[in-house]
Amino acid sequence: MMRTQKTKIRQLWHSVLLFTVFTPCVLWAQNSAVSGIVSDTDGPIIGASVTEKGNPSNGVATDVDGRYTLRVASNATLTVSYLGYATQDVAVNGRTTIDVVLSDDTQDLDEVVVVGYGTQKKVTLTGAVAGIKGSEMVHTKNENPQNMLTGRISGVRVWQKSAEPGTFNNNFDIRALGAPLMVIDGVPRTTEEFQRLNANDIEDISVLKDASAAIYGVRSANGVVLVTTKKGTTEGKSTVSYNGTFTAQQPSGMPVLADPFQTMTLYNERNMNSIDNPTLIYGESYFEDFRNGTRRSADWTSLLFSDYSPQTQHDVSLTGGNNKTQYYIGMGYFSQEGFFKSGDLNYNKINLRSNITTEIAKGLKFELNLSGISDERNTPYSDAVDIIRNYWRQGVLFPAYADPENTMLSFDGLDLDENSVAKMTADVSGYKKYQQKYFQSAATLNYDFGTATPLLKGLSAKAMFSFDYRMDNNTAFQKEYYQYRYNKATGGYDQKLYTKSSPNRIRREMYDKQQMLSQFILNYDRTFDDHKVSGLVGWETQQREVALRIKIVARPRRWRSPSE
Repeated sequence: MMRTQKTKIRQLWHSVLLFTVFTPCVLWAQNSAVSGIVSDTDGPIIGASVTEKGNPSNGVATDVDGRYTLRVASNATLTVSYLGYATQDVAVNGRTTIDVVLSDDTQDLDEVVVVGYGTQKKVTLTGAVAGIKGSEMVHTKNENPQNMLTGRISGVRVWQKSAEPGTFNNNFDIRALGAPLMVIDGVPRTTEEFQRLNANDIEDISVLKDASAAIYGVRSANGVVLVTTKKGTTEGKSTVSYNGTFTAQQPSGMPVLADPFQTMTLYNERNMNSIDNPTLIYGESYFEDFRNGTRRSADWTSLLFSDYSPQTQHDVSLTGGNNKTQYYIGMGYFSQEGFFKSGDLNYNKINLRSNITTEIAKGLKFELNLSGISDERNTPYSDAVDIIRNYWRQGVLFPAYADPENTMLSFDGLDLDENSVAKMTADVSGYKKYQQKYFQSAATLNYDFGTATPLLKGLSAKAMFSFDYRMDNNTAFQKEYYQYRYNKATGGYDQKLYTKSSPNRIRREMYDKQQMLSQFILNYDRTFDDHKVSGLVGWETQQREVALRIKIVARPRRWRSPSE
């Protein structure tokens, strides 16, 4: 019996040993070198990409002779791609030599790209022009279309400096040259207006990086971003689309303050390591007071910050038309809250858009684009940066409220007598409200002279008039408030006015700005056999009025109690 068991154990160890030694050999044998040549109808292609499908990190580029060598599994699939050619997937199927012939991607080359004052096929482009479709942008959920361009267009840099709702505090440039010129539906507009667009209304975006932007003059020194919004269709039917999202945002790394015992221990250790006078700051009596509840502490993190911040967006659009008239109508609502627990930091935005194109007569088309934006940003009277800095300065050794019922804000022991809960709460310290309303319009007439006579085929004219209006209405209201401290001698509470909040103060700022643009363009584009002739002549004038500002500052007399 014992001999049988020993024999089985010996056979088991022998199997394990064989598996351990043999397995690496089997795995290595599964990968083999595959080589070949990548070419097109004219010969080898230099720099074509050959990668293992599903494992893009395993790949090579073809050399000057179009050759490649790549080690992959015998059942793998190769992905071969090159700019301007259709990508091919080729199954290895145990082969060691695979030659690939790429064909032109005519669909990509025939794609139309928006350029200065017109459109152009990719195959005819000579300048540095990049683009992205609006359908690709909306894969990233963000309140700002500018942020959606991050990492999607080469040469375009976007970095966000603040995530505070409605601030749009970020930098945007092309090849580190500064802020580019923004052109929305053919009209030069501001970066702020682009940031407040509804991303679901955007059809595509083109970025002109070099001399291709020169047609816009000195304003294009840092490049040009061309934004085109959606238009209707000629399918003869209407389509209603709805898109709704709800997002719960969380801080990626919220700091957690130390508890009272850790805090006092750290203070004691720091002071005991002092060369001049090493003494304990907090004796055992302090520790005991916190243990038995004689002294109260404050968890400032839970008092100030919510666990998550909700964000919601709803978009409805109506698209349709026929061969004569096409229309697109869109409406969007966006709401975002900040992380302050009071809920007084938030942002709301409403977008409305109507793009209509109709044929008035043969060869004559009329286009009317209307857009409206209304947004409101609410914040506590103190800036979010000041509130967070004050939060960092406050330790946990002193309570946020003087009374156990948490009804009297405390100042006892706080740095500069500043209570972060009071600064965060609009009902206590006041608020700031920023309201903006935008109206944008553009009316365009396009006439094709070729419909009148074949001799003028390829000649067209465009006349456009645009009127934009913006109105800002801002309010800042500072409220004076009192803070308290428990008095052990009397058993009551000492009241103290927070001097920086006095007196009550309200400030109103209202201003408006308007812009008018007129444009006339003659365009010629015609092909004669193997020759193509094209040209453009245009005239444009733009006028902006200086903003009118009205400031009203009211300082109501502070009410004083009889005790004062």
